[in-house]
Amino acid sequence: MANRVPVKAELLEWAYHRSMREEYLNDKFSKLTDWLKGELQPTFKQLQDYAKATSTPLGYFFLEQPPVEEIPIPHYRTVEKDGMMRQASPDLLETLRTMQRRQDFMRDYYDKYVGENLSYVRSYNGNSEKELTLKIRKLLNINKGWARNQRNYQEALNYLIAQCEKKRIMVMVNGIVGFNTHRTLNVQEFRGFVLVDKMAPLIFINGADAKSAQIFTLIHEVAHILIGSSAIVEASPLYEVDARVEQLCNIAAAEFLCPEDYFIQDWQTHYGDEGYYKTLANNFKVSPIVIGRRALGLNMISRDEFIEFYETYKKNIHENKDSSSSRGNFYNNARVRLGNLFSRVVLSETQSGELQYSDAHSLTGMKRLTFDRYMNFIEERNDGILK
Repeated sequence: MANRVPVKAELLEWAYHRSMREEYLNDKFSKLTDWLKGELQPTFKQLQDYAKATSTPLGYFFLEQPPVEEIPIPHYRTVEKDGMMRQASPDLLETLRTMQRRQDFMRDYYDKYVGENLSYVRSYNGNSEKELTLKIRKLLNINKGWARNQRNYQEALNYLIAQCEKKRIMVMVNGIVGFNTHRTLNVQEFRGFVLVDKMAPLIFINGADAKSAQIFTLIHEVAHILIGSSAIVEASPLYEVDARVEQLCNIAAAEFLCPEDYFIQDWQTHYGDEGYYKTLANNFKVSPIVIGRRALGLNMISRDEFIEFYETYKKNIHENKDSSSSRGNFYNNARVRLGNLFSRVVLSETQSGELQYSDAHSLTGMKRLTFDRYMNFIEERNDGILK
């Protein structure tokens, strides 16, 4: 009979909830219920498998009590139906720590070669949502009708990211943890986060989300940079989050993407046409939900009409939520995951000898051969570099 490991049930239960993969774990481990009740203990091999399945360091299971894993920035989330706020998943924690390491590297780079802080960070003085929207528009140098010139949502997102990178804002879009396709980031947990910094601000977007949602999240996070508030957020177009800073960023994002004057004109033109929510959504490169919420906020429809639309939309949603993280050319996908700005700085510093290859591999999450090929891929696309 295999030897059992005297691991505390509370540690197994902590890892169980922390993983946010409860259904998967129940299917994988037939005796899991007994483990969690303390009626049976796993073998060492089972514990190893459980640690891997829950993305938990094996050593954690030999502690006296579950460790406290604190998130270094606010995590704004809507409350669960049972009234509880869930702890951060290992996928979110690992992604956040990876982004912090990359930001540290970029901060050192800009401090060395530029030496000047970004004046727009924390520049919003809090007078009004429209003022914040105007600041976003001015920062990114984008006019109100920009979305009509974009053929599709992906092109619109690429355009916005390019405008951010011109202003030294790193933008990384990934729907998985690093390059691990078996660890998909949970959109229900977070849509993105922003690490505000005077030298090297960084925006991370959950690429598992719909393209229209990624666009909304990006502008929401730019608003956070202007306010000066790092956060992990849901960026809800329904304005559901209670925190004042989240409501402010949501409203500013909605006004940026659907300018009031343009919106009213399009609404009056198309209201009542077949599929008018979808038509306006495509015009402004947002989701139909944003259109509905915007119409409600501008008193173009009643709350009952909005609720009717929303319930119908939820039943018939067909929006593509693929992130381009799992399909297409690997190196194109890698550039989206790492960001063009970050990739070019890594290339420059590696070529100059300022960055050791081992450090470059660690920062990018790539092994030597893959890294070399990726650097060649980036070098062939000489778009310039901020230095």
